Amino acid sequence: MAEFQLQPWMVVNSYMRDDYRLLVAGMAVRKIENAPEELQTLARNAFGAIPVPGARSFFRAHVIEQRKALAKAMQNQPQVAALVIALWAHAADAQINLLKQAGEMAGLQFSEEWNWQKGMEGFFDFEEIPVFYTLAEKLGEHASTQDADHLKLAALWLAPAVTNRDALATVDTAETTETQAEDSESESKESSKES
Repeated sequence: MAEFQLQPWMVVNSYMRDDYRLLVAGMAVRKIENAPEELQTLARNAFGAIPVPGARSFFRAHVIEQRKALAKAMQNQPQVAALVIALWAHAADAQINLLKQAGEMAGLQFSEEWNWQKGMEGFFDFEEIPVFYTLAEKLGEHASTQDADHLKLAALWLAPAVTNRDALATVDTAETTETQAEDSESESKESSKES
């Protein structure tokens, strides 16, 4: 059985480009008003303590300044990082559902009790969830860079919700071999066309 260890959401910053972190922070700021009441209260309390240069308080600042301050704070404040990701998950519902459907088609089973509180507890590294990471990569192949990044973050968010966790770490070797065979076959056709 594979070992799964939850990482705190602050660690996810090491996977993020600065521009994507700003995007996620901006999505979180815009989602506060529509978030579940408890999440809204937690976010308002935590974000309210974040200083924003040139503004009397976080919530009086312009959204551009808010997202900069939030992106900075989520790199060294574990609670802020977890709240940002929980708010992002509400905003990125479409990408999360798309990945969940692909996961179900691939044989993954998801907990019925999964919610934002459980999601805030942390994530599994990509190395521990190669099946989900591959699904996210494939879905993101023809998407914009931002959507591809959302799908990868969705894989991190959703993986702890999987109940048959061994399936996360077991790449179907038959499928992989088949795909490799198809790839090499198309490569040989291409090279024969060129010669």
